[in-house]
Amino acid sequence: MNKTVNTIDSYDKTASGQQEVAENAAGLSMMERRVLILVNGENDFEKLAKLSLCDDIEGVVNRLLQLDLIEVTEPTVVEAEAPAEAANDAPESGDDTDVHAVSARDFMCSTLQTFGNRVRIAPLHKQIAETTDLESLKQLVKPWYQSISETPGGMYQADDLRKEVLDMMGGDGVDAA
Repeated sequence: MNKTVNTIDSYDKTASGQQEVAENAAGLSMMERRVLILVNGENDFEKLAKLSLCDDIEGVVNRLLQLDLIEVTEPTVVEAEAPAEAANDAPESGDDTDVHAVSARDFMCSTLQTFGNRVRIAPLHKQIAETTDLESLKQLVKPWYQSISETPGGMYQADDLRKEVLDMMGGDGVDAA
């Protein structure tokens, strides 16, 4: 079965994809895993490319589709608001710090949603989601890491996820452990 990527589609994890996030058993590359974690039913192709910093997002999405780890979601009414939303996420000053902060923030929120107990992580999720600058976000890496590592699904992957988020931030001056 040959599935093709449509760049206006949004994707969601299948049951197999959710299981893969929890068990890490399919032998995915770090980039495939990162994209799978970022898939949440709302992120479209372009947002996945932006958040994952993946050079071959089409190939990665295709592979995840072929492995039946993700599926195309139905278009939503929110699509009409996408340009305004994208403008809010775009860095105003054009410097790389803002891009790193947006990518890291969205990755941290997505992983909290994937691994965390919704009630327990709600305050931290809100705090991370409202953070706009990289320095403030760096201060939240430690509580984020602790929240991920306290969950059955995240405890074995927390170190890899921390490495990914630190790489997104540029890896400098963050004490996450």
